Amino acid sequence: MMLYSLVTNDVTKYPGDVDGLIDFVGSAGPYRDAIIEQIGDANTSTIEKYLGTPLGKRSCRFVISRNASELSDGYHNSWLRTGTAFTSNGISTNQWIELPCHVESIQSVSVSIWGGEDVVLVEGQDFYVDLSCKYPKIMLGWNMSIMDAFYKYKNMIVDFTGGLYEVDGTVPAPILLAINMATKGFFENPGDGAFNPLDNGMNFLLRNYQVPAIGG
Repeated sequence: MMLYSLVTNDVTKYPGDVDGLIDFVGSAGPYRDAIIEQIGDANTSTIEKYLGTPLGKRSCRFVISRNASELSDGYHNSWLRTGTAFTSNGISTNQWIELPCHVESIQSVSVSIWGGEDVVLVEGQDFYVDLSCKYPKIMLGWNMSIMDAFYKYKNMIVDFTGGLYEVDGTVPAPILLAINMATKGFFENPGDGAFNPLDNGMNFLLRNYQVPAIGG
C-alpha cells in the first residue's frame, strides 16, 4: 500500500481582499475585523483540504511512501511486469505518477533509500515530466546506474511550485465566494450547530474543483 501526502511550506491564509471579506460579512465595528479574518483563514484551510489541492500559487512537497512489506520480489515482479521496457540506457519503468494539482515548475525529485543515502534524480535522465495535462505527471526512466535505488526506495519526494489559481494568479471566483459564504455563516452562527459549511450552495461552487482522492 502506497501512501501519498501533499504539504505546503507556508500557513494557509485567506487568498482574497480581507476588506472585501469584511464587507461581505457586513460586520459593524472594527473590533470584529480580526475575528472575521481569522474565520476566513480557518475556512480557507478547511476548504483547501476538502478540495485536495493548495489554493493559490504555493511551494509544495508531494511525498509518496511505501512500507517495508512492499520490498518483496513478488511485489516488484508484479508491479514491473505491467510496464517494463528495455531502452538503450537501461530499464525504464514507464510508470506515470500523477500529481494532485496544477504544477508550474518542478524544483527537485528525490528518493530516500532503506538503509542508504538519498538520491537526487535528474530530469530528462532519471525522470520525465508532462505539465501540459490537467493533472501533471512524472514518468520514472531509471538508468542502470541508479536501478538499485528504484528497488529499495522508501519515499519519493517531489518539490514543485503550483496550486489552484487562475492565469493572473488569483484563486477562482467560485472558491472565493464559497469561502466568503462560509465565513459569513460561521460569524453569524457561532457554535450553535445550525450552520452547515457545505450546504448545497457552497458545495455547488466547490465540487468542480475537487481533486479525486489520492490513496492506494
